[in-house]
Amino acid sequence: MLLALVRRLFLTLITLFILTLISYNILLRDPLNHFLDLQGVEAYVSYVSGLMQGDFGISYISGEVIADQILNVFPATISLCIAASVVSLVLGLPLGLFSAAFRDHFAGKALATLGSLSLAMPVFWLAIVVLYYASSNQWAIAAVGELHPIYEISSVTGFRLLDIFLADSPYKLKMMQSVLHHLALPALILSVPATLEVIRFTRQRAEYVMKQNYIKVAQTRGWSPFKIWRTHILHNTLPALIPMSARNFTLVFAFSMLIENVFSWGGIGLWLINALSAQDYNAISAGVVAIGLFVLLMDMLVSLITTILDPSQKKDWYVK
Repeated sequence: MLLALVRRLFLTLITLFILTLISYNILLRDPLNHFLDLQGVEAYVSYVSGLMQGDFGISYISGEVIADQILNVFPATISLCIAASVVSLVLGLPLGLFSAAFRDHFAGKALATLGSLSLAMPVFWLAIVVLYYASSNQWAIAAVGELHPIYEISSVTGFRLLDIFLADSPYKLKMMQSVLHHLALPALILSVPATLEVIRFTRQRAEYVMKQNYIKVAQTRGWSPFKIWRTHILHNTLPALIPMSARNFTLVFAFSMLIENVFSWGGIGLWLINALSAQDYNAISAGVVAIGLFVLLMDMLVSLITTILDPSQKKDWYVK
């Protein structure tokens, strides 16, 4: 287990090294950066030292500290991802179990086919089409941004709903309703590929459990299908979905950066696109590091959860 931990840390350090190299080379494209005064390795070491101290530089667009800007926009993206992930689990779990239970029927095969299209879903195109249709039909959820401009709240945590709850305003319910109206459509769009991925994984896991010997023994004993599902299949399927949910969150995070520009959602994706448009190399470089660190932390969290919940993972570590 110690060897596996050392290997994991070594791979993480390599990933961080590659990430900082990419970020550093982006920064070198800026003719105004102060690293040009240094030479080679000395400049890179100076850059990494700044990153380790939380110094991401100053934005050329607003003159603000980039680290503060990232902390301000990241909660919006996280809120969107959480909403989409919850919707995907609520819809994907029962549909995946249904697909496994009726795998020989047309409905089960159709859901299995849809599940295989999760990563191929054109989310950016789908967002544009759905937003156009919702706006043409004057849907209440056809709103862009995070909150109606007539409302103004001070940012405490960065999460709109929580900030509204903490605010001292007589219009809390109206503001929460506005936030949910703005959140609904992008969250639903993001939940489409995530739901298909949940369906695919749930079906695969349930079918794997259904092929085990203890299921055949239960059938031989004359157990009803409902009892088999309640006692064996669900108990051996649902825990395995927890690590998958964490990975699915990373998938949703990647897709959210594509559609934030469509819905004018003030998250890290829209912020990074604005930085690219203005050729703000400091912000672009810092955004690459921030996004890479977030994905890396999510991957480490998935590995930790998988090791805790799946004893076979610990056994494999000892064997290796």
